[in-house]
Amino acid sequence: MKINQLRWTLRLLLLNVTLVATLVVLAAGCATHNERSYNQDFNQNLPTSPKYTIENVNDTHFQVTVHQGSPMPGMERIIYVKKVASAVAESEAKRRGWQNWDLGYIQERDQDGCTLL
Repeated sequence: MKINQLRWTLRLLLLNVTLVATLVVLAAGCATHNERSYNQDFNQNLPTSPKYTIENVNDTHFQVTVHQGSPMPGMERIIYVKKVASAVAESEAKRRGWQNWDLGYIQERDQDGCTLL
């Protein structure tokens, strides 16, 4: 009887841990509600269907994060992501009324995106 009760308790504990872990993963997911479609916003038709976000860092800096919406292997993927990141950064700088801007850094990731700081 005690062995069955112990098994039942361990199963409930494991279930609770699994549920909490799942909620943490979902809450910290990669998708964001501010994510935009490059193809739609810039009237393009790139095969990677790039997605991007723009995050305000402060009055003189913003961060652009780009990732491919549709997977594409090889070097073309990197070329598309960098093209999109540069175009989005230039557009955002002009939207802010900046006459001069500088792409400070591109951080590439193994998966499918890059970030401009």
